[in-house]
Amino acid sequence: MALKESLEKNGAFLFRYRGQLPLLFILFAIVIVIIDDYSKIHQHPNVFRGVQCLGIFIVLLGHLIRFSIVGSRFAHTSGRNRHEQVAHQLNTKGWYSMVRHPLYFANFLIWFGITMYLFNPWLVFVMCLCYWLYYERIMYIEESFLIKQFGDEYLTWSRKVPAFFPAPRKYMSAKNSFSWKSVLRNEYPSVLSTLCSLLLLTIIQRSAISHQIDLTWVDLFSAVGILILGLIFRFLKHRTTILKED
Repeated sequence: MALKESLEKNGAFLFRYRGQLPLLFILFAIVIVIIDDYSKIHQHPNVFRGVQCLGIFIVLLGHLIRFSIVGSRFAHTSGRNRHEQVAHQLNTKGWYSMVRHPLYFANFLIWFGITMYLFNPWLVFVMCLCYWLYYERIMYIEESFLIKQFGDEYLTWSRKVPAFFPAPRKYMSAKNSFSWKSVLRNEYPSVLSTLCSLLLLTIIQRSAISHQIDLTWVDLFSAVGILILGLIFRFLKHRTTILKED
């Protein structure tokens, strides 16, 4: 199989399951958390807490970037479609004037922040490597589709804008009005997934440090709160018109 065909085949598969395959990394992270040596935490408790706070900040920054993108996107773009590529218009303003794949950059920040929170530099390195191999193929298949869809319009724009890391000096304001409905409708699953991941990894890490199952009432209340929020947003999205996009 030619390299181009291999990249397209792998990219199509990873694109379809891009919401599920990261769960494998969470399972890998759980194993690392369980077997990790926590002597460095006891030696540098203030550094540990500082790194965790920085990790949380990076996670929040990633989600805020996603909110900004999703809230001002064109309809039928930057969505959660799984089975096929969808792009009725080409986004070139706002975040898309600085980077071609801003949502994937935001996702990287979220994953980077989560692994940073676990205070394991090797896990951060593995995450960065896996993310690069994983999303490079997804970006390849997406760009191939956009070239077919928009032709020279896409090629002209893509030559001016970096693929992954934003170039702030290239920013051009988006004319689209910002929609909180779009943000709430589309982003609650990713926010809840992040909260679940952080809660689970925190409990496992705390238990590994203390060498016993270490659950608190805060953990229980947090889990119940996440569940209730998930049920509320799912009900509003599927059973009401409150979050329906205009």
